[in-house]
Amino acid sequence: MDFLTALSTGATVEYVTTEYMCSLMRAVAANPSNWLGKVSHGFVGQCFRALGLKFNISVEAFQQSYDHPYREDNLNYIFNVVPFVLKNVDSFLDQLPTALAACERLAAQDRPSSCLGSEFYDLVNPVLCYLRVIRVWTMVVLSITDKLQLKDKELDRFLCEPLARMSFSLLRGLAKLLPDYGQTYELLKDNCLSLAVLARYGIFYEETCQFILKPMLDMFDEHFQVFCGATKSALNFIYWIFRCEMTNKDSYIQAYQFLETMLDRFEAGQQRDPSGNLYLRLFTNELITDKYLGIQFEMLQVKNSNPLLRATLQYLQTLQRHLVSTEIFPRRFLEQILLILLDVSNASNTVCSLAAELYVTLSQRQYQEQEILVHIVETFIKTQSSVRKWRSYEQFMTVLQSYLEKLINPFPPMQHFKFYINVINAADVSDELILFTAHAACALFEYYTAHYAELEIARQQVHKLLRQWPNLVQSSAERPKIRAVIYGIYSAVDFEAVAQHKPNLICALERHCLNIFLDDETLSESEYSILFPNICRSIEATGNEHLLVTAALALQDRYAEISVNFMVHEHSEIQPEMLQEYGKCVRCLYSLLKQNKLRGHQVCDMYQTLAMQMLHIVVANEHLALYGYECLALMLVLLHQERDQVEDMREHVARSMQLAEMLRDVCVRKLCNILHNLAQAKSLFCAIVVLQVGLQHSLPLNALTYDTLLTQLSDSTLAMKACEEPLTLRYVQEMHLCFRQLHECELIGLPTNRIWKPLLQYKLLTTTPDYVSPELEQLIVVLIKRHIVTYARNLSVIQLHVCNERSNKQRVTSALAAHMRLVDAHASLKDAWLLNYTYNASLQLLVNRLSVRRTEPAAKKPRNHLLPLRHLQSLVNTLRLEEPHFIIIAQLLSSLKGNAFSDVDTQEVDKFIKQISAYKYRCDDEHAKAVSHGELQSGLKPQPPGPMTMWQAEAFSYLTDNAKQKDSSLQQLELTNDD
Repeated sequence: MDFLTALSTGATVEYVTTEYMCSLMRAVAANPSNWLGKVSHGFVGQCFRALGLKFNISVEAFQQSYDHPYREDNLNYIFNVVPFVLKNVDSFLDQLPTALAACERLAAQDRPSSCLGSEFYDLVNPVLCYLRVIRVWTMVVLSITDKLQLKDKELDRFLCEPLARMSFSLLRGLAKLLPDYGQTYELLKDNCLSLAVLARYGIFYEETCQFILKPMLDMFDEHFQVFCGATKSALNFIYWIFRCEMTNKDSYIQAYQFLETMLDRFEAGQQRDPSGNLYLRLFTNELITDKYLGIQFEMLQVKNSNPLLRATLQYLQTLQRHLVSTEIFPRRFLEQILLILLDVSNASNTVCSLAAELYVTLSQRQYQEQEILVHIVETFIKTQSSVRKWRSYEQFMTVLQSYLEKLINPFPPMQHFKFYINVINAADVSDELILFTAHAACALFEYYTAHYAELEIARQQVHKLLRQWPNLVQSSAERPKIRAVIYGIYSAVDFEAVAQHKPNLICALERHCLNIFLDDETLSESEYSILFPNICRSIEATGNEHLLVTAALALQDRYAEISVNFMVHEHSEIQPEMLQEYGKCVRCLYSLLKQNKLRGHQVCDMYQTLAMQMLHIVVANEHLALYGYECLALMLVLLHQERDQVEDMREHVARSMQLAEMLRDVCVRKLCNILHNLAQAKSLFCAIVVLQVGLQHSLPLNALTYDTLLTQLSDSTLAMKACEEPLTLRYVQEMHLCFRQLHECELIGLPTNRIWKPLLQYKLLTTTPDYVSPELEQLIVVLIKRHIVTYARNLSVIQLHVCNERSNKQRVTSALAAHMRLVDAHASLKDAWLLNYTYNASLQLLVNRLSVRRTEPAAKKPRNHLLPLRHLQSLVNTLRLEEPHFIIIAQLLSSLKGNAFSDVDTQEVDKFIKQISAYKYRCDDEHAKAVSHGELQSGLKPQPPGPMTMWQAEAFSYLTDNAKQKDSSLQQLELTNDD
């Protein structure tokens, strides 16, 4: 019977199923020994035609061999069948085996008892006959798939996908017979396994995969005795799902869920195969092979989606529960799990939590607690090697702390500092491991400090580490990098909180640190820069001011003793050792002065000796070079501020003012000539500012001094130096802080208007991270509030300088917009409006620049001298300018066009004239509406009412005085635009 034609012409599936079953039985009964060739030829041919495939093989040829050129007959094949026909064929193949089984059961009731009768019955058994037909189908499809050629992937795709789909339909129908006939007919089991292999080709095609995947997994679950035994049919199917690259990751997730379900089921039921093997062992033995673990390793890549990562981690957690040992998971596999915790941008909190739990579970089954902690730190070192050049120390600590926070709950030993201390004190580990372990301890300490008030374990561990802290400092004395990190722990202490719980502990640390500060000659600059400020913070919490008094007296005595020795050797060369000791004493005095812990009467006997050393052309040693200038400046300022408490006041004041002027000049001269020494440049820079701010009434700021400071702060390499390490960053930040303090003093007049030099770097730096722009932003705010006239004059210069052919257009736009945001946020409404309208000054600068003509080489491409025009219009687009404003703009543009240097410049002016003309018409329209309708809400902001301040009047005096005389220029502008 031609079931395909019947199903295509409207016959019901039930009718066609019955008719085909009867037709099959008649064909078998008519020729019990030789029916298979003709029937299978018809069945296979109709299945091919249902898929739209050509089947040109004769019955005779088909009976001789199933291997024919099916592929060559379908070179132009396109899968384009009628959907309802294919659906009916699927239903037919699904119902046919069940109908044949019912027929077989009826026939079995009349099965003859004779040997000959039984033999005939077996020949015409409907189920067996259908199984033989299906066997032919599998052989035909195998003859096609075995010849797949890589060179014609598209053709093979068009053939394999429909054949896999048809094989799945056949398998789905046959599988219904497995409960009743699975043990009876071996051919049934063989056919199911073969069809499962053929259906597997559908995995490679997304649409077919979605169609067959869920039913196939359900089939494997229901008939696990067939598919999950020694044949590994289900697992091979799963393996190829994982091997296939799919855009829809849900297929992988379904596969993982199936594996978890089967593992839990086999453990609960302890089912065995006919050979007595536990299905659980058969499953796990295969799943722990390298090919499967390699797949999971790849799927743990952080580039994968969170749902897939979650499914992979949950599956691995389930798998390990059913394993006797986890040694099959190597250290590299465990590191891959930890990598998820370091992917702060992609992995969700849930995924990170699952990854941490899985890592800890697998590790604890293989290693000791101390080994696990070491491995966690080693993984951080190894996997972060590609980004070892951290953009900032803060970013490094943030990533490390986040990494540890995700692990401390699933792995409680990480909550205890003793494990970190064991590594730091170990003799058989690398310095790199010790260094990063120290960083980890510091990160954990910061975490506990943040939770000190609410967590008991935080308080306990903070106290334990602080008790061990002096020993850690001592044990790391010969490893400066590690010791610097240990000192960083002291910086993270919340002294007020700890003092409330353990005051004796804090007091003991104060005395210990003060002894280090006074006596430890091995302190590096980074350690030294943070130690004394933290001691002062601690003393503020405990109130032990007497410790600082004692320290100051001790330093006074030491300084006096050294000064006496200097006097003894006045006529001979002073020994370097004595100068070195003197430099270290000055370093300590500098720290006390910076924290305002010395008084004027204490330094009146010190400053002259220090001045003798610092005013020399060559300074004696590094300590004096780094701290002496600023220390002397602080002494002179302190002496001036507390002159009323000093004996012989007039003598000291006169001498100190003379020395202050000399010191400033020395610092300016040295700062002009210094190269590649940021630490010394910072000392000179800050010393100058300290003198100018502290002695602002007596020491005027001259142009040379101010320009020297500007030059240092405008150094383009300063931003790169700030990124190198925390100490250099602190130097840069301190220089900017001093510079802001200089401008915050209203009594200090700025001798020049060159503040634009450092401001050119604002939002235009390419260094990452940009530490300088935040500092400059604060400076701009100070200028707006304290020196708005200077800022207004420099803003147009900044616009002119940043807009050039070398500048990134996007960065320039962003920088100018950032300036205007600060103006809007911190200036008055009128000031903000007028500061936005600064481009008339920019136009005047362009006119001045073009008026000085320079000859360029003829062969050289003409430069565009008027690029700044492209950015000026955006500054006033929100303002409602009036006719007097446009008159002066027209006059400036007329001059600009007259001085155009080349055709490129002329074209740039013409473009700008069109823009400004359109903008003028918009302003005129808004002004007319405002006049006729009163206070109309407008998109453009008019000039705020009210009288002008002096700087505002000065800025616009030229405009108001000349507006009436320039009316012809405005008319000319409009005529030019019309042309």
